[in-house]
Amino acid sequence: MKQVLKTMCLAGLVAGVPGAAMAESARDRADVIVPERWKNTYENWHFAPAVKIDGRIYLSGAVATPIDGDAVAGYHRVWQRIEEILRASGASLDDIVEMTTFHTDLQAQLPDFMAVKDDYIRAPYPAWTAIGITELATPAGIAEVKVVAHVSDVVPAQ
Repeated sequence: MKQVLKTMCLAGLVAGVPGAAMAESARDRADVIVPERWKNTYENWHFAPAVKIDGRIYLSGAVATPIDGDAVAGYHRVWQRIEEILRASGASLDDIVEMTTFHTDLQAQLPDFMAVKDDYIRAPYPAWTAIGITELATPAGIAEVKVVAHVSDVVPAQ
């Protein structure tokens, strides 16, 4: 399909059709990461759990919801989901270079969130921005975690 589009653009350029020489977009070059259990979300909500391009992996926000009223258990589950998506992308939690978190009650949630985060993220720590918000797309959600990871696309010589 990509080759057909490139051929069509080239043909349009030769024929003098304005706008025919469209460059390949970043998403066309990217690897869209959709682990098996996220396929329905991808199809129904039209977003990828992660996109990998130029050695960077951009994860969509993962929402923490309390499990049986337990916020800490929800934070653990969100980090486990992030780890699963990173593994499917060829990365690990140690490859995270930036994270942004959104909290429905920032000051009250930070102590527990930070304690759980530190179970998964070790030094040297990534850049982190924590933002207080009024609500999330998931009604029961209390926090959302969005991360960017970096991996080398170069395979070391053996």
